This record gives sequence, C-alpha cells and structure tokens, in this order.
Amino acid sequence: MENKSRYFYIGKGVLGSFFLTLVLILILGIVSTFIDVTASLRAACFIVITSLSVIYGSIYSTRKIQKKGWIIGILVALLYILIIYLVAIISGSRGLAINSMDLFMILLAMLVGSLSGMLGINL
Repeated sequence: MENKSRYFYIGKGVLGSFFLTLVLILILGIVSTFIDVTASLRAACFIVITSLSVIYGSIYSTRKIQKKGWIIGILVALLYILIIYLVAIISGSRGLAINSMDLFMILLAMLVGSLSGMLGINL
C-alpha cells in the first residue's frame, strides 16, 4: 500500500510539473507577442522553464514521500522529460532523433531533480 502512495505522489508531481510548464510557456508566448524574442533567448527560457518545473515536481513529490529524495527527484525529472518529448513528437514539432541539446536537457533535468529531491526532504 505504501508503494501505491509513492507512485501517486510521483505522478502528481510530474503532472504538476507539466501544468507549470504549460502556464510558463503560455506566459512566454504572450510576452513574445509584444517583445521581439531571439532564438537564443527563447532557448534559455525553455531551459529555465524546464528547470523550474522539475524543481517544483521533485520538491512536491519528496515532501510528500519523505524518503529517497534524490532517487525520487531523478525519477520525476525523467518522467517529466519523457512526457515533454512525447508531446513534442505527437504534435509534430520534432522527430524521434535525440541531439546533443536533448542530452543536455536530460542531464540537466536529472541533476536539478536530484538536488531538488534532496532539498524537498530537508524542507
């Protein structure tokens, strides 16, 4: 029964991260209509949005579970990245190939997730 609640909180953290991403991308889109945003600035914004979303999901999950913070954080980050890639593939905005920027985002998400998981236990 305890494992079920762990999976529930991990799923809830990933879902919260995804919705936070949607809100932040919507805000970025609104700002982009009024201000000229370069491609490099947009890429930096996506990195920040991804990091903030993983931080939120990892901290939420580990605060609820109170065990194995860094593992839970990495798991939340990997599930979050998997969902983001699946949505991007389904929407047709990208193919199945993974490039160096994608690997960077995966590693960054895992690092941020593990650190946020440790932080979530100690809050």
